[in-house]
Amino acid sequence: MSASSSNYKPCMDGISLVKVQERTYRIPSASLLASRSTVERPPVPSYDTDSIDTTTTIYTEEIVTHYHSVHRTYHGLLIGKGGSTLKRLKLETGTRIDIMNGKDSVMVKGTQDKVDQAIKVIDAFIQQAFERAKPTHFLSLPTLSTYTTRKLEDFYKAISASTFHSRGLDKDMLIPSGKLHITLGVFKLLSPSDVENTLQFLKDEIVNVVRDFMDQEKVLSVRLRRLAIMQDNPQKTQVLYIQVQDETKNKILDKLCDTIRNKMLDAGYMQKENRPLKIHVTLIKTKPKKSEDGQEEERPTFDAQPILKSHGDLDLGVVHLDKLHLMKMSTTIIDEYISEGSIPVE
Repeated sequence: MSASSSNYKPCMDGISLVKVQERTYRIPSASLLASRSTVERPPVPSYDTDSIDTTTTIYTEEIVTHYHSVHRTYHGLLIGKGGSTLKRLKLETGTRIDIMNGKDSVMVKGTQDKVDQAIKVIDAFIQQAFERAKPTHFLSLPTLSTYTTRKLEDFYKAISASTFHSRGLDKDMLIPSGKLHITLGVFKLLSPSDVENTLQFLKDEIVNVVRDFMDQEKVLSVRLRRLAIMQDNPQKTQVLYIQVQDETKNKILDKLCDTIRNKMLDAGYMQKENRPLKIHVTLIKTKPKKSEDGQEEERPTFDAQPILKSHGDLDLGVVHLDKLHLMKMSTTIIDEYISEGSIPVE
């Protein structure tokens, strides 16, 4: 029975008379008023939809998933020791970050603004890691010949003899003949695909540069003669090298090396260095040492004065440069570097 569908009259003593379909009922007034309060609701306001500003943008907290390209070489760095780095990145960005095992990507999940921020943070982290990484490869013109090897061995025997005194000189500083080369520049190739792409660029682009320069030359020949040092003070030398003299008919060596180097720098393969290219062949080089706690100590030096005085005009003969190699730096192989591939110099 609903008071909205009946007629009623209030009576004394809290009793009301309610007439429903020709019959009259006696109902407590309090119950009747309570009933009316539950059925009487304020009217729903109506809106003029034509007056709404349709240019207003309404933002929602929609969750998005983004797969961001990160080479698997960097996955370990992103994870960090015991997952500490990944945990920090998640807290810093307020997103979920998952490493995609076996794929060159990471998954980032969250609101769009936080995902965008996480991508920036990840990219900055990877860039910093790349900048801290040491070079892995170098572009090399090996300088090998039977005559050079024999003369170099004679030179090493002479300066290693007990009667020869050069303070700080150690046999471990002597570069084996199998490692003698001209370095054109260094690379940070941290994945197999990086190596593959660099080799392909050598074969597709640099080979044409070499052919253009060698068009009027039979061979690219150099003479290795006269010792010199990199440091100003010969008593505190870190690198002693032999100079490279251009034996080509048109003296193309300097320009050829500069052109190759600049082309690879412009393409983003080779690392930029804060020094001009100096064509030389290193013979003696000191190596940085590390302390027991793994910290790198000051690089040692040796006194090159006695060597320059007695062997300054050293002549290792003429060498034909027939290959341009992408070499992998190695600390495990003593007598030679590892060639990832090469192009002919012809």
